Amino acid sequence: MEEVTYKNREEMVYQILKQEILNLELKPGQLIKENEICQRFSVSRTPVRDALRLLQEQGFVVTVPYRGIYVTLLSLSNIKQMIYMRVAVETMVMRDFSQIATPFLMEDVYYMLRKQKALVQTGDFKPEQFYRLDAKMHGFWFEAMKKSWLWKLLQEQQLHYTRFRMLDFVTETDFDRIIHEHEKLIGFLEKKDIAGMEEELKNHLYFSMKRMRHSIDVDYREYFEEEDPEGKFDI
Repeated sequence: MEEVTYKNREEMVYQILKQEILNLELKPGQLIKENEICQRFSVSRTPVRDALRLLQEQGFVVTVPYRGIYVTLLSLSNIKQMIYMRVAVETMVMRDFSQIATPFLMEDVYYMLRKQKALVQTGDFKPEQFYRLDAKMHGFWFEAMKKSWLWKLLQEQQLHYTRFRMLDFVTETDFDRIIHEHEKLIGFLEKKDIAGMEEELKNHLYFSMKRMRHSIDVDYREYFEEEDPEGKFDI
């Protein structure tokens, strides 16, 4: 594995904590103690506080007066809007990509699909590994259409959605289903069946919200902000 280098101690603490929040190693609502972070990274309070300030500015943590600093809870409203935006934007990008999808480009797509299958067949992998492969495939058509900045923008706005997808993968027991959805999506893409592709993408991106209704309401209720129960799962 390639060694990661950081400009300074503040960046090191910030980047590692940020990734741990996104990977759910630091759980939504979890208390973060300055002393423990200082001891863990063998640094003084200054870089730790600077790192936590950056995380708070970006919405990863929140300070609760007289109680401490906590990892932010997940917002279902934010997640639903993110899915809505993903469907709208990615549908347009895939529609354009289908018009320039040569056999050479499609082979790249199928290669990424084969990597997903190979990972799942090992039977021993971390959810974030599958998430990275999933994101790489979806990001491919953005890159091919020279829309990498747009994909990066979507990724940077996914504080809540990324963690929701990680929770989805943590609780998922059928990764073959996800791969099958990818196969169907790519099949429509290759045939240039725009209507089928758009419907499959919508089903694919919304499925986890439907599948996890019970988990959100019961098993992981403490991970989510309290919201108006009416239309909680109105997607």
